[in-house]
Amino acid sequence: MEEPTRIDELPFELLVNGIPVRSVDVRCAPASDDFQVLLTDPQLGRFSLTGAFELEMREKGSSWRPVTLEQLTKTLTENSEFLRAQDLPKSSEMAEHRLFDRIDDVDIPYQSLPRLSPFTGHDECVREVKRVLREARMPHQVAGAVFVVRSAIRTRICLLRAGFRKSPISPTALVEPRTGLSVQLVERRF
Repeated sequence: MEEPTRIDELPFELLVNGIPVRSVDVRCAPASDDFQVLLTDPQLGRFSLTGAFELEMREKGSSWRPVTLEQLTKTLTENSEFLRAQDLPKSSEMAEHRLFDRIDDVDIPYQSLPRLSPFTGHDECVREVKRVLREARMPHQVAGAVFVVRSAIRTRICLLRAGFRKSPISPTALVEPRTGLSVQLVERRF
């Protein structure tokens, strides 16, 4: 299971069942593209918030107001550097990629281009992506600079944490920071 993103400084004050909370963890829910908000208690350990908790938040200079778990999650993901909604592909884009970007449907023989990859630096870029995904234990397959992954959202978050940045060319591409070259993510269950 992937490591959650720690949010140490909340942009607001938060009460969970009347108890002040200073930091939370956010992660992708298992087998889903939704996010979970996690709390860590010294006696209970780490647990996920559910709709059964009473949540209240307060921005500076305002009064306490009740919020739902969905509102809290939306606020946290909008304020987190790695979980911004505009950086993640929309469900319509994901559906389009699932419909049209089927690598297993294309019969293209593998050709190694030994002169091109070292010349352009893509081999170093691909090695870096493989290293990051291997350390995160994320299964993947590689075809040139295209990475076939189980969850594009989780992979995107993992690579953003490693310093990659959003590509201006494509919503499913990321730019490797050292080489400035991009890699493409394609989601496929395997």
